Amino acid sequence: MGILKYLVTIFSSLFLITGFINPAAAEEAAPPVLLASQPGLVVNQPPAEVSLGAKFSINGTIDPVKEGVTILRQTKKGEKWSTIGSTKSKADGSWNMSTTAPVKKAKTTYRIVVDRGDKPKSDPFTIVFKKAQVNLTAQSAAVNPANPIGFVGTLNPPANKVGMQLQVFDAKKKKWVKKASSKTAADGTFNFTINASRKTAKYKYRVVTTSGITVATASSEQEVAVVPRIEGLGPNGRILGTDISRYQGNVNFAKMYAAGARFVFFKSSDGGPNAHARAVAYADQWIPQAKAAGLLVGQYHFAQIPNTDDMNTVLAAANAQADQMIARWNAHGGYSQGTLPLVLDIEQAGVPRNVTDAEAVAFVKTWLEKVANATGKLPILYSNPTFLKNHLSGDPSLANYPLWAANYFDVSNPGVSPKVGCLNTVWTGEGCNLRWTFWQYSQTGPGGTFGVSSRGIDLNVFAGSAEELLALAGYPAAT
Repeated sequence: MGILKYLVTIFSSLFLITGFINPAAAEEAAPPVLLASQPGLVVNQPPAEVSLGAKFSINGTIDPVKEGVTILRQTKKGEKWSTIGSTKSKADGSWNMSTTAPVKKAKTTYRIVVDRGDKPKSDPFTIVFKKAQVNLTAQSAAVNPANPIGFVGTLNPPANKVGMQLQVFDAKKKKWVKKASSKTAADGTFNFTINASRKTAKYKYRVVTTSGITVATASSEQEVAVVPRIEGLGPNGRILGTDISRYQGNVNFAKMYAAGARFVFFKSSDGGPNAHARAVAYADQWIPQAKAAGLLVGQYHFAQIPNTDDMNTVLAAANAQADQMIARWNAHGGYSQGTLPLVLDIEQAGVPRNVTDAEAVAFVKTWLEKVANATGKLPILYSNPTFLKNHLSGDPSLANYPLWAANYFDVSNPGVSPKVGCLNTVWTGEGCNLRWTFWQYSQTGPGGTFGVSSRGIDLNVFAGSAEELLALAGYPAAT
C-alpha cells in the first residue's frame, strides 16, 4: 500500500505539471451573490429588472436538505404579505421558481418563505418590470455583393432564449421580410451573420422579438450599403472604365463589366439642339442598364461655344448649357449612390476658330461654377492637354476642378507628348506632373470585347484607389 500511494502521488504531480489536470479547475467556482435571508434559506440574488412579458426565475436552496418542501413567493399589499406562487424543493434541497413578467410597467416587492415550522424568510426585494429595448449594430456600414454581413445586439433587460428575427425592408413590396432567426443568451446578447445581396443598393435591417416574451419589441433600423466590387484591371493595375455615345450602337453592359470595366460615362447632354436630343434618348436607355450591370455611371455634356465674338452671348450659352446638364442630372436621380461627378467635355470640335481664349475660359468657368453650385459637387473637366495648354491657361483657378485628360500616347504621364514634350497646363505641377483624376488612354479599345457594336471604344483609367472611386460615387468604404 505504501508503494501504491507513492506512485499515485508521483503521477498526480506529473499530471499537474503537464497540464492534464488544471489546478484552477479544481478550485471552487466563485460563490453566487446571495440575497439576505434567515438561517435555513438561501436565495440567489434575483434580477433587479425584467423585460415585460419575459420569463424569469428565482432560485436557491434550503437547510436542512429535504425534498418536497413548499417554497412560497409572496408580494406585499399594504402591510399584508400574500402568496402568489410556489414550488417544491428537490432531493438536494435546491428549488427553482419560474414565472412570467407582467405585460404592463410595474414595480413589485417580493419575499421568499419556506413553508415549514420555523418559516425562514428572505429579506424583501424589488423587481422593476419595463419594456425591453433591443439594440442592434451592423458590424459593417458597407460590404461587397454576396459578402457576409455581421450583426450583434442585446436585449435589455436581458432574458434567456428570447426569439429574435432579423428582417430586411423590401422596398418593392414595402414591407419587412424575414432574413434569419436566433435566440438570446442568458445575458441577453444575440448575433446574426447573413450574406449580402448581389445587387448594389442600400438595405435597411431591424430585429424583432418573436417568442419568449409576450410584449413584442423591435430595434431601430440599421443601414448597410452593398457597394460594387472594384478591382484594378486596367494598365498599371489601375481601375478601368469606358465612355460611350450613340456611335457605339448596341451595348451589352454585362459584357462590358465582364471585360473589366467598372465605370462608364455617357454623353447625356450636348450644346447642339439636335445632338442634345439624340444624347438624351441614348443615355436614358443606357444609364439604368449600366447600373443594373454593376457599373458606376457618370454623365457628360459636350460643349458647343457659339460662333461669335460677343462675350455676353458666350456667357449666356454657358449658362444655358449648364442648365441642360443640371436638368439631366436631376432626371437621373441626382447624386445617388453609384453616380460619378458630372463632366464638361470641351475640345476643339465644339469651339469655332474665331472664339478667343478668354471667351473659352469664360465659357468653361461659368459652366463649371453653375453646375457645382447647383449640384453641391465639383464637376470634372474633360479635354486633351494640348487644348488645355493652348486655350485654357488663362485662369489658374480652373485647376481647382478635377481633370479628365485625353492622351493616347503610350506614356506613363498623360501630360507629355512625344513630339513636344511637356504640355504645360494649369494642372501641371513640378516635373511636368499632370494632376489628373481620369485618363482616357485609348480610342481604339476592342469594341466587341467590351460589349458594343462599334469597332472601337474609348478606354479610361482612374488615378486613385477603389475606396477613393467608391467615395467619388457616393459610397461608404466597403469591408
